[in-house]
Amino acid sequence: MADFRPSRRSLFAATAGLAAGVGGFAGAAKPAAAQPLRWPDGKRAAVSLTYDDGLNSQLDNAVPELNRYGWKATFFLTEANAHWRLADWEALARAGNEVANHTMTHPCALAHWSADQFARSELGPMDGYLDANFGPDRAKTFAYPCGYLGLGQGDRRRRFARYRRVLERDGVVAARTTAGGPNRPADVVADRLRLHAFEPADDSDVVGPALRYLNETVAQGGWAILVFHEVLPQAKAEGDASVAVHNRILARIAELDLWCAPMGQVFDYVEAAERSVAAPRLAGR
Repeated sequence: MADFRPSRRSLFAATAGLAAGVGGFAGAAKPAAAQPLRWPDGKRAAVSLTYDDGLNSQLDNAVPELNRYGWKATFFLTEANAHWRLADWEALARAGNEVANHTMTHPCALAHWSADQFARSELGPMDGYLDANFGPDRAKTFAYPCGYLGLGQGDRRRRFARYRRVLERDGVVAARTTAGGPNRPADVVADRLRLHAFEPADDSDVVGPALRYLNETVAQGGWAILVFHEVLPQAKAEGDASVAVHNRILARIAELDLWCAPMGQVFDYVEAAERSVAAPRLAGR
């Protein structure tokens, strides 16, 4: 059976602004400056490679290239796709990759969903599926289907707040959008449920936008989260990455000497670093 992947183009234009701009809702000023975070092994910046929907092409075409570099990635699965090759996904997780929640069936437009309905029908059952097949100690991360951050009715603030409460009740520690610039380490913990990310093949199957995004990440000493869907010998539809473009992006990551690790692992590192900085300040009060 073919993988199920709904079109995201119709929703992206309406939701990208929310993903990138919702941080203003809290009203808290960002610090003017922060000490640069020291990434592991003296790396210049961090990158997490994330793959959405549990697609066969990721197993067949992306994973061999990841293995060639010795890198681990995050795979946001839906039960609707993952069960067709469950044994392969289980082997992937045993090898050290992160598998995480992308809901059961990948619903995008959630205006008519209640918080309880979403939790009962999509989020909770997918947690159960992942726990049963990958163990309860997996990273509790999440990727918003279609990058859509609104749940139920109301204005943007209210819809995101409702979605956020559902994720918090579920124990999600970090959630990824599909828009925004590289993540600033100083903002990561506060913005844990709206982490910025970039889709290299969203507009077209070319390498240039991803290379510019990675260069910006290095200049900031930040954290890039890249989002891939289908990785095919030749791109066929919107959002597809060809194997050639995907592999050129990975080659550039290697050239830039970035720390490449799963999203949950990078988040844990940043959170621990923030706690170590905050502890002396609190002790001195």
